[in-house]
Formats: sequence, C-alpha cells, structure tokens
Amino acid sequence: MDLRIQKTNNAIVNAFIKLRSKKPLNKITVTELSKEAMISKATFYLHYRDIYDLSEQLQDRLVLDILNDMPHPDRITTHPDEYTKELIAAFNANTALTNILFPDEEKNLLAQRLEKHIKDAVYRAMPSLQTSLEFDIALSMLIHGAFHTYQSHMNKDPDAAIECICKISLLLTDAVTGRS
Repeated sequence: MDLRIQKTNNAIVNAFIKLRSKKPLNKITVTELSKEAMISKATFYLHYRDIYDLSEQLQDRLVLDILNDMPHPDRITTHPDEYTKELIAAFNANTALTNILFPDEEKNLLAQRLEKHIKDAVYRAMPSLQTSLEFDIALSMLIHGAFHTYQSHMNKDPDAAIECICKISLLLTDAVTGRS
C-alpha cells in the first residue's frame, strides 16, 4: 500500500478512536473527524462511505485481530476449554480498544461479530461440521454464552468465571460431538 494512503488512513483511524472515546458514534460528524485527522472531507470519502462504514470496518478488524491470536479454530471442538481461555485472554489484551469500539450498549454487536468470524474460521477448518444444525446451535450457545457470562462476572471473580465457562464449554462440546 502507498505510504501516503497508509498515513492518511492511520490519521483517520486515530482521529476516529480519539473522538469515539469521548462521544457516541451518532454524534461524530465527517467534518469533525476530518478536522481532527487534518484531512479534507473528500479524502475521508475516498476511504469510507460514512462514519458508520469506518466504525464497522474497525470493529471487524479488531475482532479479526483478536481471533488471529488463535491460529487453530478447530480447537473449539477438540479443546473447547483451552480455546475459551485463549479467546478470553485475547479479548482481555484488547480491552481498551474494545471498550471504545463496542461501548456497553453495543456489546451484543461484539458477540455477533465474534460468532460470525469464529464460525467462518471453524467451518473453513472443518467443512463437514457446516451441515450440522446441532453443532451450529451449540457453537452459537458456546460463543454467546461464554461471552455474556464472562462480561457479567468478570468484575466479581474472573478466574472462577473463566473456569466455570470452560467446564460448561467442554460439557456442551462433548455432548454435541458424542464424546464423554
């Protein structure tokens, strides 16, 4: 990528994160962002359709960065407890940016994006599972359940919450895959 394009994109992203940390998405204007990034509005529109497009792309990039720390998506079926611990660790390593891009009222969006990208990775690694409705439902429950449970209990006793989530993920996966 051209260095000028990269610098411009970095300026846009940094300005967006700075503004997003202070105000809701619907209160950020392209004019304000362009001024903060020291670019013209036309330059912004060369890169993104609107503020929402920028936000969605950054959210997807963050989720992919979190999941790229976990190179073996098939472990969710073979070692779901370890996979869950790795996912939570990767999520925790990105807490500050996650809280900016997915504030409290948008945490469900984060769970949905995690589900989409985890399923994509699992089904690429294990295409035979893609036709199993039972596995798909179990995977949704595992992803959303682990995410929301951890979110609800991380301030109480995070280690106990992680252990409990890991045990449940192991039970759920074993039930669906027929292991015991």
